[in-house]
Amino acid sequence: MTELERALVIGRATYERWLGTEPHEIEAAAAALRDQDPQHAMLVDLEIRCRRARQLKAVLRRTVRARAGSAA
Repeated sequence: MTELERALVIGRATYERWLGTEPHEIEAAAAALRDQDPQHAMLVDLEIRCRRARQLKAVLRRTVRARAGSAA
């Protein structure tokens, strides 16, 4: 892996770690980082961020369903 590729993987993982909201994008960034460095310290943070993103998505789905049901 070139230095540029390595920097891009770490940059994407850093972005997803702090701002990511889509679980599949966070998981993809974690997978790329894990391929590069299976012991990278950011992997734990990405797992936590992914779990929170999944929880948030579930809450939003339930809220939308509840509002759609009450509007009917």
